[in-house]
Amino acid sequence: MKTKLCLVALLSLVLLSMISPSAHAQATVYRYAWTVEVHDFLVYNAAADEHLLASGIARYSMQWVTDSMGIVHWMYHGEHNLRGLGLTTGCKYQVISTFTQHQNNVYGFPSEWTFVNTSPLICEGQVSNARFTIRNHVTVNANGEVTVSFCEIEIWCQGQP
Repeated sequence: MKTKLCLVALLSLVLLSMISPSAHAQATVYRYAWTVEVHDFLVYNAAADEHLLASGIARYSMQWVTDSMGIVHWMYHGEHNLRGLGLTTGCKYQVISTFTQHQNNVYGFPSEWTFVNTSPLICEGQVSNARFTIRNHVTVNANGEVTVSFCEIEIWCQGQP
């Protein structure tokens, strides 16, 4: 009987440690966000073969998570809402840009990294609008070998200069 009670007590402790959140390592999350005023940022509209100086607000955020297994996951995100004048045509532009970077397992293998940037350039009037998108991705296996790697760039133009 004493052996059965000890076994029940031991099993109870094991089960409690499995379901109790305090028995496991917790994820650690760090977040930081900030806003920046941008002045006279040089932008090129390939569709109209024109440069512009853009100003406005840029917002950024960064997140760093260490999961319960000790693996670090990192994210960096930015949004830009800028306006400016074309240096050749005088056209009023709006530049709305976003980018996101993710990386899993910052300090070891396997690991993966992804970057996506989309930036439309919108102009009032007859000047061509443009949008460019950049996509990058790299995956590295547990042996440190790159198994996936690509960079895609797409430039989209609408209208006639």
